[in-house]
Amino acid sequence: MTAEVIERPTRSPQHTELVLGPLDRVRVSVAPAPMASLLSLVVDALGGPRQGIAPDWIKSIRRGLPGDAARAVIPMFDRTGALLPACLTPLGIDGAPVPEQLSRVADLSPDDLQQGVEVMSPSDPPPPWRNALRHPRKWLNLYVALLAAAWRAYAPIWQQSTALRNRETERIGAAVVSNGLDVLFAGLSNRVQYQDETLYLSDRHPYRVELDDRPIVLVPLVSGSAASVFDLDEPDQAWLGYPVPGLGRLGGRPPQATTDSLTLLIGPIRAAILRALDRPNSMGGLADHLSAGPSTATYHCSQLAEAGLVLRQRAGREVRIKRTPRGDALVDLLS
Repeated sequence: MTAEVIERPTRSPQHTELVLGPLDRVRVSVAPAPMASLLSLVVDALGGPRQGIAPDWIKSIRRGLPGDAARAVIPMFDRTGALLPACLTPLGIDGAPVPEQLSRVADLSPDDLQQGVEVMSPSDPPPPWRNALRHPRKWLNLYVALLAAAWRAYAPIWQQSTALRNRETERIGAAVVSNGLDVLFAGLSNRVQYQDETLYLSDRHPYRVELDDRPIVLVPLVSGSAASVFDLDEPDQAWLGYPVPGLGRLGGRPPQATTDSLTLLIGPIRAAILRALDRPNSMGGLADHLSAGPSTATYHCSQLAEAGLVLRQRAGREVRIKRTPRGDALVDLLS
């Protein structure tokens, strides 16, 4: 069944809306897609929209890029967007290795490139592309050389992220088996919101689409804290890329294994908060229980409230926190 774009305005002018429907009918899988993360890095490194990538990673990518290739591709980027047709951005959701995806790009003909640019800009090629289309084969060779060099610089980072990505796969699996998809979706990233069986995705050109009976593929991105990419219009699936949790720890100690399903799903601090709320408590009391600062307790309680797991109620000068029935059920199920 193909995606149906609904001809009515979105609720938010800054968010594309993916209507999921009842979560017990939504099929979810996870895909490791290094090319999606690599392109996110390249976009930022060459002057495209900021992705929240660590400065050391950006420097590493830039150092490895051939100068002539970088000069050929840089005009296609600015901080508001990237002018690349779809044929040049294989994201590897199908599981193809990066060298195979680069070979596909290298095999594009000048006509393929011309048609891709026309689809991207039907009226007239943007000025940067006019020069590239004068020598399309040379430009394609430079573009592939740039991506290949970027991959050589990035491949060690991708390899270091194995434990994080495996942990995220386990977390998604725990959400599926515990009927906790609403909690998972609510905490994917600060560019994704979940409410009323709908995902709201930050987007400069928002629209509204039904998931229908398609599966949704989650793609953890090993690039930046603000990275976000999605395609909701494929007939057989919708997929969503978001920052893999724990990016800031990459290169340090690997994430500790845990057999506690609640901790796996929502993290150790939020799991501790939920378990501590067998009776209502104040924000200060929770901070003391966690041996953490008030701002830490407030932040995590806000995230739990967004997921519908706790309620915050003001009582005089205090803010009292209590579990919702949904929070009670999640603790009972996963403890």
